[in-house]
Amino acid sequence: MRGVTFDPRILFVDQTGKLGGAELCLADLVVHLRERCTVLLFESGPFQELLEQNKVATVCLAGASRPKVTKEAKLSAYFLALPAFVSLLFSVGRLARGFDVLYANTAKALVATAVVGLVLRKAFLFHLHDIIDSEHFSRLNRWLLVAAANRASGIVANSEATAEAYRKAGGRNRNLVVVPNGFEVERFSAEEESVSREIRAAIGCKGKPLVGVFGRITAWKGQKVLIEALSNLPDVTAVIVGEALFTEEDQQYKQELTVLADHLGVADRVHFTGFQRDVLPFLKAVDLVVHCSTSPEPFGRVIVEALLAGKPVIATRHGAPAEIIEDGVTGVLVSPGDPVLLAEAIERLLADRRWAEKLARAGRDSAGKRFSLDRVLAKWTEFINRTVQGLVEPEPQASDPTRKRAKGREVRLTGT
Repeated sequence: MRGVTFDPRILFVDQTGKLGGAELCLADLVVHLRERCTVLLFESGPFQELLEQNKVATVCLAGASRPKVTKEAKLSAYFLALPAFVSLLFSVGRLARGFDVLYANTAKALVATAVVGLVLRKAFLFHLHDIIDSEHFSRLNRWLLVAAANRASGIVANSEATAEAYRKAGGRNRNLVVVPNGFEVERFSAEEESVSREIRAAIGCKGKPLVGVFGRITAWKGQKVLIEALSNLPDVTAVIVGEALFTEEDQQYKQELTVLADHLGVADRVHFTGFQRDVLPFLKAVDLVVHCSTSPEPFGRVIVEALLAGKPVIATRHGAPAEIIEDGVTGVLVSPGDPVLLAEAIERLLADRRWAEKLARAGRDSAGKRFSLDRVLAKWTEFINRTVQGLVEPEPQASDPTRKRAKGREVRLTGT
């Protein structure tokens, strides 16, 4: 029966309660679709609080046994985690029965979602936020992720870089679309002068240039490169906005950063703020933003946020940053892992403020056009509509219990 409209109920699955880039990205979509979706989290935390504040239905498996498998895990780790994984599958499966579509938002959520989706014969989608390569995943994990993603009804990749890495790893899913993160552009035009002055005063840069690096503190994000660059920038102060969120290795890396700053004699010019839910005041406070990942970045939310905030940006020339920034036009790209080149780029921008302002204006205009939240949400939901249409069958209306389920009808997702 054609012409029937159907708004399928979606269960979004994410393994963490922490607030990373993937979670902030998901929050935008589920708030838009909150009348017809639920988010399942494997643990509680600030992400759950954010969703509940925005009236998004949330189910948390906190306290339940969860498999402890890292991105570098080998076969033995999976054998040890098998009982917890089976328990997790039953928990996800019980909830999933009440939904039409499953949507895995992270790599760790994908495997469980794929198994449940295949067993229950439900359409499932995957949001690819990671570069699937040997630097970030063990061979076994790469094989599992790609095998599960290949069975998905569709994949959303957050950049061409993540899509290409998936293909190189053996990805064969033909229903893949690149949809970047979206941002409320108007929010970044707000003035934060008084707050910015307070931040600069608290840091104590005393009228000297302040450079910011934003994001999770972990080795591949390259905060070390900025600290090393400060050795060649005696008048520059750096603020590191973010925290070591996920692993013991991240915590150790943060300690190494403080030791390195002390060893290089720049500790008085390096300031750690810890995790900040709202980074906009800090973006407004700095003179420029650097993004110095040593491995290809899957997306880089803070790059777009910095551009929208009207700040000149220096980023590494690989991964998604090279898609976001046009070198010398909307920002500056440098080779990864080179503190000398980074210092030279910082020095050039600070010395030529007119050029820096020109880059910042062009970057803000470009980011506003390409990454507005409304535009991204429209592309996102259009992809889900197109993918789900014909895969999901609506329940018969209560007024006509004998009506057969119809295929070939229009499936529509709408926001609130």
